[in-house]
Amino acid sequence: MKQLLVIIFFFSVFISHANMASPYIPGTSSSTVYSSKDVDILKEKIFIKLNKNFESADYVIEYYINTETNGMQIPLLFHAIDYSKNFKVFVDGKEIKLLDIPAEYTSTNQSKFDKFSNSFRPPLNNGEADMAEIYWDSKNGIIYYLKDLKYFETNLSKGNHIIRVEYNASAWTDRAHWVAENSFRYSLSPAKYWKSFHELEITLDATDYQYNNTLTTTLGKPTSGKIDSIAVWHFTKLPDDFFQIVYTPQVSSLAKTMIAIEPFNIAAICFFILALLHVFAILKYRKNNLPKKYSWVVIAGSFLVPLSFFIFFIASFGFIDNLIGEAAGRYHGYTGLIIIFYPITVPIYWVITWLLDKYFKRKYSKV
Repeated sequence: MKQLLVIIFFFSVFISHANMASPYIPGTSSSTVYSSKDVDILKEKIFIKLNKNFESADYVIEYYINTETNGMQIPLLFHAIDYSKNFKVFVDGKEIKLLDIPAEYTSTNQSKFDKFSNSFRPPLNNGEADMAEIYWDSKNGIIYYLKDLKYFETNLSKGNHIIRVEYNASAWTDRAHWVAENSFRYSLSPAKYWKSFHELEITLDATDYQYNNTLTTTLGKPTSGKIDSIAVWHFTKLPDDFFQIVYTPQVSSLAKTMIAIEPFNIAAICFFILALLHVFAILKYRKNNLPKKYSWVVIAGSFLVPLSFFIFFIASFGFIDNLIGEAAGRYHGYTGLIIIFYPITVPIYWVITWLLDKYFKRKYSKV
C-alpha cells in the first residue's frame, strides 16, 4: 500500500505539471507605442477591420503628435516583433523605413534613446539592459528590452504631425475553455509612460464579419454605432492596460447541457445506474444460488462497474468536444491518467458489494 501511494503521488504531480502547458495559440501582439519626452501625443486613433472568419484583422493607427524641437529625431519606439513583415509606418503621409535598434545604441555612454528613459526600468545610464513590461491580458505581462523594439529617424519640424501605422494581425486562440475563444489583443500599457494622455478613439469595423451576435469587447458600450457593424469608442483617459475583441462561437443546446453537467457528473450518473443494476443482479443471483459460497456476479461486477466510471469519465471529454464541433477547445490535459485510481476503487467497491451479497444470503436463508 505504501508503494501504491508513492506511485499515485508521483502521477498526481505529473498530471499537474502536464496541465501547466499553455492553452494559448498566440496571435499578433499588438501594442501602442513608446513616446519620446520631446513628443506630446495629442490623440491616438485605432481603426480595426475584422475579416469574415475572425482569423485576421487590418489595423490602422494614427498618432497626432506635437514636437517641441526641430531636426532629426526619434519620436516613437514600436513593439513590432511578430508582424514586422507587414508593419508600415508613415510620417505625414510619407512611408518611413522601420529599423532594428543596433546593440551599440543601447549602451550607456552613447544611447540615442535617453528621451525614452521614463518608459524603461531600470533607467538609462546605469549600465544595465533597459526593459519594460507590456500587458497582453489581466494576468500576463511580458518583459521587453529596448533592443527588442524598433525605431525610425526622421526630420521633424516643430509643431504638429501625423504618424500612421498599418499592419495585419492574426487572432489569438484560448483553448482553456470547452469552447475555444478567439481574440485580438491590443496593449495600451506603454501609454502610461507618455508625456501626457489626451484622447483615444477606437473604431471597430465588423461589416465583413460573418457571425452574428458572437462578438464582445472589454471596452464597454460603444460611444456610437453597433459592435456587429461599425462601433466607435472615445476616451479621455486610459481605459485599461489592454483591450480585447473576442469571438466565442455558438454551440448547440445539447452541447451546452453536457458542458454544464461536466464529465465527472456524467461518469458518476452512469456509474450509479450500473451499480444499481449490479446490486439487482447480485440479489437475483443470490436468491437462485443460496448454497454457493462465492458469487461470480459480485466478483465480475467489482472489476467492471468501477472501471465503467473511468471509461465514461475519459470518453465524455471527447463526446462533449464532438458535440461542440470545430469550436471545441480540446484542451483537457492527460485525463486518461485518472485510471491510476482504479486499483483503489476496486477493493472498496468489492467490499461493499461483498457485504451486500452476504446480507442477501443471510436474509434469504431465513425464509
